[in-house]
Amino acid sequence: MGCLNSKSNDYEFQYNYKIEKKLKQVEVDQANQINLLLLGTGDSGKSTIVNQMRILYNNGFTQKQRIYYHDVINSNIIENMKVLIFAIDSLQLGELKGESKTIADKILDIKFNFDLSPKLAEELTTLWNDKLIQSVYQKRNKFHIPESMNYYYNKLKTIADPNYLPSDEDILLCRVRTSGINQTNFSMDDFKFTIIDVGGQRNERKKWISCFEGITALLYISSISEYNQQLFEDQKVNRMHESLSLYESTINSKWFEKTPIILFLNKIDLFKEKIKKHDLSVCFPDYKDGLDEKKSREYIKNKFIEKNLNKNKEVYSHFTCATDTSNIKFVFESIKDIILSNMVKTIGNL
Repeated sequence: MGCLNSKSNDYEFQYNYKIEKKLKQVEVDQANQINLLLLGTGDSGKSTIVNQMRILYNNGFTQKQRIYYHDVINSNIIENMKVLIFAIDSLQLGELKGESKTIADKILDIKFNFDLSPKLAEELTTLWNDKLIQSVYQKRNKFHIPESMNYYYNKLKTIADPNYLPSDEDILLCRVRTSGINQTNFSMDDFKFTIIDVGGQRNERKKWISCFEGITALLYISSISEYNQQLFEDQKVNRMHESLSLYESTINSKWFEKTPIILFLNKIDLFKEKIKKHDLSVCFPDYKDGLDEKKSREYIKNKFIEKNLNKNKEVYSHFTCATDTSNIKFVFESIKDIILSNMVKTIGNL
């Protein structure tokens, strides 16, 4: 009997040891898991941030992904030109004539699943160089057109090459509207990160609440260059006003009372160019410092900081250029330190 009891106790001990070991491993894994929720309005640059994480920490893009983005870039090129063509009428700037009119009609007839041939690239270049099209493009703040259009149209010949595959920069600059909830996983040092990216358009925001639990930190992205542009969904609403309003309701939500808030004031590169010609009074009538870049960006930053109703909660803000890989790497290293510091404080308060 003693032998039987001894074997039974030994088996139980080993069984309990294995369970405890697994539980400890689960605790370690959970302690090393960082979940980042990425929120912001449409076109703020959220998807570009996610793509930067792929480049920096997840072995970049596969050939299959580059082929996918090739199709996206082709679609962007055609759809953006269609927007310019339609804008000629809405802005009442006149009409295209001669060869430009013929090419424009051809572009408007293009549907999905087309090839950007060298011949079509030449025709698009001709149309792009038309004075009327360029005049419309200079007024792009009045309608929805990405700032990267100029970039792609300056390399149409390269993109039309049958052997073309998009570079990292090409992918970072293309526009893919986020729909639904998308997760990206990667590792940095000994930590596992999950970035949860949710569509920013108004019709997508009802899905946000399902992502609020288990979040380590909230990254809110706002495009600082959109102060003189209107919403894609509602041409009567200024994009900066919408972003500020959404930011206010988000960070003061009960869901994020104890969650670190990290604010990306994004597209600082575009802001620096735009502020040379258009001051902030178009968005904030009380702004009086003209075209001063430093004062302008600090003014916008303070507008966001003021929305935080919990004065005991610190908001960590960064001016970012999501298409600049070195800038995002530097900022993300800072974010990691902020998150880890807050995790240590949380454990210390338990």
